[in-house]
Amino acid sequence: MSLDGELLSALVELMGEDKETMVPTRLSILIYLYFTQNVNFTILQKKLGLTSGNLSSHLRKLEEMALIRISKRFVELKPTTIVVLTQEGATRVKEQMLRMRELVSKVIEKESPRLQK
Repeated sequence: MSLDGELLSALVELMGEDKETMVPTRLSILIYLYFTQNVNFTILQKKLGLTSGNLSSHLRKLEEMALIRISKRFVELKPTTIVVLTQEGATRVKEQMLRMRELVSKVIEKESPRLQK
């Protein structure tokens, strides 16, 4: 399948608009949080298959952008890090998912005639 100029431009535009959150790992974190609202650091690390250092660096960047909030507290007498999606983060993720859905729909529409052959 080939992308015509319009679709390719739209994809490049989407990726370029938000280079900080369109990094696959950060986008995965944000989408996971979009559906869970908050998560324990250890659980997020296991779900995404990341090292603690790698996850920490991505979370730090997302926190600097005010897309997530990180808090530390004791749960059952154990120190626990909780990651929470902010309202700004939820809005940004939703907008990105809508744009991606729009692009995927355009690709499927372009592909449809070829699938009917």
